[in-house]
Amino acid sequence: MAKPVPPLSLIQYFDVPDDYRSGFCWMCGYSADALFLNQAIERFTRETRAQRASRGALSVALMLDPGHPAICPVEVPGLVHLPIAQESARPFRLLHAKVVLLCFRHASFDGRWRVRWVVSTGNWTRQTVEDSLDLVWSIDVASEDLETEDADVIQRRADFSAAWSLFAFLQAQFDLRILDATNRLPGVETQDSMHKLADWMEACAPKDGPPARFIDNRASSFLAQLPHAIHAVADSAPRNYLAMGSGFFEGGLPNRQLPAVLGKIVATLREHRALTGTANIDVFVNPAACQVVASALPAMNLQGWDVRAAASMAPLFGRHASRSLHAKFLFSASEKSGSNSCHRPWVYLGSGNLTGPGFDKKMSRDGGNLEAGVVFAPIGLSWYANADVAPETVITNLLPVHWDHSIDDIDQLSVGEGMPPHGPPFVAPPVAWVVWASTPEGGRLQPPAGTTATDFEILDPAEQPCYMDETGFSWSAAKPRQVLIRWTLEGAEHRCLIPVMDEFGRLAASALTALDFESAWWALENFPAVADGDDGPDDTGDTAPNDPKKPDSEAAPSAGAGGVSSYPVRQMMELVERIASRQTVVLQTDWPAWCARLEQTLARLEESPVLGYFRTLDLNPLSPLRVPAFRPAYAETGESAYGAMYESMLTRVDARWKTAELPALGGEP
Repeated sequence: MAKPVPPLSLIQYFDVPDDYRSGFCWMCGYSADALFLNQAIERFTRETRAQRASRGALSVALMLDPGHPAICPVEVPGLVHLPIAQESARPFRLLHAKVVLLCFRHASFDGRWRVRWVVSTGNWTRQTVEDSLDLVWSIDVASEDLETEDADVIQRRADFSAAWSLFAFLQAQFDLRILDATNRLPGVETQDSMHKLADWMEACAPKDGPPARFIDNRASSFLAQLPHAIHAVADSAPRNYLAMGSGFFEGGLPNRQLPAVLGKIVATLREHRALTGTANIDVFVNPAACQVVASALPAMNLQGWDVRAAASMAPLFGRHASRSLHAKFLFSASEKSGSNSCHRPWVYLGSGNLTGPGFDKKMSRDGGNLEAGVVFAPIGLSWYANADVAPETVITNLLPVHWDHSIDDIDQLSVGEGMPPHGPPFVAPPVAWVVWASTPEGGRLQPPAGTTATDFEILDPAEQPCYMDETGFSWSAAKPRQVLIRWTLEGAEHRCLIPVMDEFGRLAASALTALDFESAWWALENFPAVADGDDGPDDTGDTAPNDPKKPDSEAAPSAGAGGVSSYPVRQMMELVERIASRQTVVLQTDWPAWCARLEQTLARLEESPVLGYFRTLDLNPLSPLRVPAFRPAYAETGESAYGAMYESMLTRVDARWKTAELPALGGEP
């Protein structure tokens, strides 16, 4: 018996390749949910939700259809859901394309990179992973691929270039201001990764490359592009089999006529000699919701077409799985008597349903959705499974198709529900984030420079407007991770949650709890590995946990075993010595991240009795860290950018520790 095909999950495509680390990710889609996104981003960043919340950085930018409710900043740490810049200028009916671009940087920081495209027929939701039948297409390109003349590599580079143009187009439609906020966050590679990604995409584009397999409908419909896309990847001989599947067909009142778009697809393929006049044609549906197909069964049968329920794909999901068809696909090939091989196959899969807005119209505000897909020619496929055929080459293991039985009774089909109502648009607010500043009375929330505070209101936890003056908005409650703002646009009231940037430049970040000296060293020792986040109420809310997280007793160093002793002076000096020893070997590429980690860790010691004891001694314990011998060569003095960054960080810690005016240990360094 052949081995079963292992199930593939859409989330798995977010995994980082071996020897690489995450860079930045762009996503677009029709819908998404926090459950899927948190799991996907954990795979991409290799950071837990708590770690991402503690880091307060952005790793993923998500662009959804404007009618999708906003995903608030604390729901999915590390992700920003970008609003549409101008709803009145929206150039598409719906944003329906489902594409991801993931970029990875080699862990050695030697300049090597890798990028991955993922085109999905399913949304970025739990339902896609657990309940629906969907399809995925993905390719990678690495920096070393730019040096080869291999035809497959050049084809993939052409695909990347075409797909990147879609994201460049979308970036012009959405509000990207929040990504500018990351310029203020030391040690976070968001801006650097974004810029490098754009450079990589430019380098990836081949000169005089082949036509791309990736398609979108900005300039022309999928139907208009289909014949040319097929001939670009496969020969022009007509095939004698066609399968058409869709998660949604044409809506409207039952008319018992051949569905228009399905008829146009067949006619177009025959007109361009891609399909024989006597070809076998199957239409795969979700019987419980197949729109006009439910009433068109007799007309389709008169054409010789068979309507079939989508296959359950038991080799992937098990015999008892119950999944509904959501994938959109076309599959065509030739079948020859006595042969199990699929001859001259080609496949379309993508976001475009086999409907007018999805397949038969180009993008427009009132007519066509924005769709994306791919047309490619797989090789080595077989029609049926047997002992001599690898399971991963059997078409029924790759697409939800079968030929066991067809639906011949119209009562077995149901129209189903229509598209859910479109929600109010998620539009760009007057301000993309606010900055927190502590005050004796609590704090103030200040808009970024250049923003007029009179354009909006910040609402307090009771949803009452905060007092506002020329310095910002008063906030008497605990420091929030996000705040609700209200504004009026074209006579309509809008509200949304925006992230708060803390004094470390972190966005929507969980509170940094106090540390003892043992815990502080453990937060630094494993750098550049991600520091553990604080699990607790602050992971989903705005209040910090009462008790700081302690390291395991077995892992923490102890006095007498090379650890920190109980004497305050020795505790402080051992920590400073360890920091000095560790930072002299930090790689230059890691230095901004080290400075950020060091500042946040030292800030969490500001209430320590050990630090209080040093203040009573009238000594500045940080002064040794300014000595050139305790710094790497590239940051020995403030004359270098790295040295200036380091000294600015120490100055901020001195101010926080209230040690800036205290004499240095042993005199001036």
